[in-house]
Amino acid sequence: MDDLSRYVPRDEGQRYEELRELYRPSIASRMEEILEELWEDPQFFAEVKERFEKGRRRGIYPALERDLGQLPDEKRDMFLVVGGHSAIRSFVPREEQPWDKSPFDGSVDAYLEELYGGMAYTYYNDLRDFAQRWLDELSRVGYRGMTTIFGQDGVFYTPSKQPTDNMSAVTRPLGAREKAHPVTFENSRQVLWLQLEGDRSLDHGYREVRVSDEPLRTDKAILAALTAMEGRAVDTDRLRSALDKLKLPLEEPMWRQLDEALKEIPVPPYDRSQSIAEDLEQMRKQREESELVSGLQGAWFLDYVLLLLRYHRPEFDSLPEKEKLDLIAQTCAYTNTFMEALRKLTDFLEYGVPGRRQKAAAIDADRDVRAAVRRDVDRLTYREISRELGIPLPKDVAYKGDHPRVRQMVNRGRSLLERTLGKEGWQDHIEAMKAEAKRWKALGEIEQSAEGMSESLGIPYEEALRIEKEEAGRRQELRSEHMPETD
Repeated sequence: MDDLSRYVPRDEGQRYEELRELYRPSIASRMEEILEELWEDPQFFAEVKERFEKGRRRGIYPALERDLGQLPDEKRDMFLVVGGHSAIRSFVPREEQPWDKSPFDGSVDAYLEELYGGMAYTYYNDLRDFAQRWLDELSRVGYRGMTTIFGQDGVFYTPSKQPTDNMSAVTRPLGAREKAHPVTFENSRQVLWLQLEGDRSLDHGYREVRVSDEPLRTDKAILAALTAMEGRAVDTDRLRSALDKLKLPLEEPMWRQLDEALKEIPVPPYDRSQSIAEDLEQMRKQREESELVSGLQGAWFLDYVLLLLRYHRPEFDSLPEKEKLDLIAQTCAYTNTFMEALRKLTDFLEYGVPGRRQKAAAIDADRDVRAAVRRDVDRLTYREISRELGIPLPKDVAYKGDHPRVRQMVNRGRSLLERTLGKEGWQDHIEAMKAEAKRWKALGEIEQSAEGMSESLGIPYEEALRIEKEEAGRRQELRSEHMPETD
């Protein structure tokens, strides 16, 4: 066992106290000072009156104009400035904090002990407020992550752990307030913390020496939240294959790796008869067939994985290439497990039944509704619907000409739509969808692409149209460069 006790953890007690200051109503106090300054500022009064006059001339305040018109000018001006002052005051944070109420009576420490010890019972059915309390606390504490240790041989970073069987429930890293020393084991990366002053033994009279391997609860919670927000399912086999084929050093961000891989995809030969939509479909297939591009589709998530690895393993970039790639792939595999477990938990809370396999009704319902839309709006046959939705044909379809499964899907989907919108409402929506389809099909290919970009990115249609026209011009230039010469 390698003893690192000669290294002294940096005292984080001061940082802990500074973070606690975030709970104090300093923002509210500053806002009150600003309000007092505004009350004495004639320029503020003048601006409030000017804005009211501009709005009044545009007819925005008819009721105010009617009531204020009966007041003398002096009282009207006073009403406006008091109203403006009150409007700004609405932005002042509430001064009452959760620990100001009974039974805490202003004690932040008592409130935190109760929060960490288990406070859910006090909220009964108000999960949103309870969640906000924890989010506020996690924001205050922040991600502690690694503890800095200064020693004769340099600076070391070891994972933070929390005290074992501590009387206090509040999460704080060992080394901040307790006498503790990090300990490592031969042939292992795991770091334990030797806690020299644990809880007092009532039988023996001294403070126990304890060993902690428990990560900080707040760190686990923040890591879970970050991974839930950043995470996505990754095909680890395709990812590992793609990582072996990277064009740039691993130090380059993954989004840049993907951008470089896209440049390697050959430009398709010029085909005058092919539409823009067919061009895009061909490009999609080429990307899917490229092991490097398809394996890096989660590039932005992979950059999050690299951020985790580089923070928790400061030596990451100096490791052998294969070990780095294996770490990335394995981290993604554990993330897949976490995301799936989180999905199962949320699904069970929403609609799960004890002892039964969880199956989301929305999976079949979405397919059934699409089948009903294809039948009622597009007037497709059951065979055509089965081909579009990938439903196998029955063996007897050749001589019966029916597709019972698709017919049932259409009936279920139509029933759901009519139950939601009413029969007349669904018929009205059918006509609206037909009209929209007719309008869409009348657009040119560039206009269709621009409208799709505008809807997906939330940018003005005119801006999207300009971008699409420029992109179409660039594609035409590329085609011209690759067009075979003719006599």
